[in-house]
Amino acid sequence: MDTALPPSAAWQALALLAFSTAITPGPNNLMLLASGARFGLLRTLPHLLGVVFGTAMLVAANIAGFGALLLAWPLAVHALKVAGAGYLIYLAWRLTRRAPGTPAGDAPSAGHPLSALQALGFQFVNPKVWMMGLAAAATLQAADARTALLGVALFSAVALPCILLWAAFGVVILRVLRTARARALFDLAIAIALVATALMMLAG
Repeated sequence: MDTALPPSAAWQALALLAFSTAITPGPNNLMLLASGARFGLLRTLPHLLGVVFGTAMLVAANIAGFGALLLAWPLAVHALKVAGAGYLIYLAWRLTRRAPGTPAGDAPSAGHPLSALQALGFQFVNPKVWMMGLAAAATLQAADARTALLGVALFSAVALPCILLWAAFGVVILRVLRTARARALFDLAIAIALVATALMMLAG
């Protein structure tokens, strides 16, 4: 018996999956929030685009079956978790390194945002993105190449404004947190959230 979703239902399910996973808190959104607050929206755009393109590549890879192969190799899954958690802890450490009294993004000592390539690379060690890609692949099921490309494009089109909202919220925070102490406390809060996310990765 054929249980495949009708095309319209499949697209609706994929769009809902993209929205629900992209709008909810996670490593990418926490990092974009912190980057928007620290560097502003313009300097965060390469980071944001790296997330979009990296996620699109992972969704495509999962549709092609690579996610299922990964899950069949427990050692690879463990390595993925360790690498992703380690990178989040490194980013948390970077967030706490701003020199006291340095305004966010106003001087070299304030650091620099992630590049598009760094953000893209992080998607490959982000378990949430792999799981999201697996769900997208299950939604599209045995899609042909054209349908898969359309699915990846739809996923990216829905996810982009969601993660842009997180970066923009960071910009709003930048304007609200006017003192160096307030910004340092915000950085610390995000760093703690990233470390907590890393620990949940390892425990999951």
